[in-house]
Amino acid sequence: MQRYFIDNDKIFEGYAIIENEDVHHIKDVMRFKVGDTVILNTFSGKVFKANIQEIRKKEVKLQIENEVFSEYKPLNLDLALAMFKKDNFELAIQKCTELGINKIIPIKTERSIIKLDDFSKKKDRFLKIVKEASEQSERTILPIIADYIKPSELNLEEYENKFVCFAREGSNLISREIKKSDLNGKTLVAIGPEGGFTEQEITQFNSLGFISVSLGNTILRAETAAIYVTGLFRYLEEEKK
Repeated sequence: MQRYFIDNDKIFEGYAIIENEDVHHIKDVMRFKVGDTVILNTFSGKVFKANIQEIRKKEVKLQIENEVFSEYKPLNLDLALAMFKKDNFELAIQKCTELGINKIIPIKTERSIIKLDDFSKKKDRFLKIVKEASEQSERTILPIIADYIKPSELNLEEYENKFVCFAREGSNLISREIKKSDLNGKTLVAIGPEGGFTEQEITQFNSLGFISVSLGNTILRAETAAIYVTGLFRYLEEEKK
C-alpha cells in the first residue's frame, strides 16, 4: 500500500490533507481515485490508514480510517559520511535509508571533492531523497540528515561503538570488530571520500576513540562502502531475532 509522509499539523479530527509534490504523485503517477486507500506517516512516527475523499488541484483530502500500530525501528547505526560526488552521495543515502540507517552526518574531509558554502539547499534535496526512499521501503520513521560538520565537531557521547573505515593492512575487519561490540548500543561508522581519509585524519579519529577497520581485501567506492556497512548491520540485527 502506497505511503506518504505528511506534517503532523496536516492530521485533523477524522481527516488529513496532502499537499505539494505528493499531490502530483497521487494524481499523475499512481493515478489514484476517490475511495482508494493509502498509508499516512507523520514525521513524529504515527501511522494512519486513510481513504482518498477529494482530489483537488493543489491538495488531496483523505478520511482517516484508523491508526495503525507499527513496530518499525531504525538500526542503531549512524554514518559520518564524507561528501563525495553528487549522484553517488545521493545513491548512498537512498540505499542506506532503505536498509534502515538511523542518521547520516555529512562531514568535511581533506580529500572531499565537493566543497559547500551553502549546505541548506543540499540538505533540502537530501531530505526529499530520504522521504521518497522511506515511503518506497515502508519505513515509518525518516532517517535524520544532520548538518555538515568537521569530524572534530561530532557529538560522540551517545555512541557505544565508533569505527573509522581505513583501507590499509593492519586494520581489523569490520565484520569481526562489530561482533565483539554491544549492538544494543548506538554505533557510529565514519566513511571517507573518493580518495579515503588521510593518515592525519585517521590519527584524529583514533584519538577520538574510533577503531580503525577494513571492509575487506578490495577497495570499495565510498557509496559502496556506505551501503555495505549498513547492509552488514542490518544482517546482524536480523540475526539477533
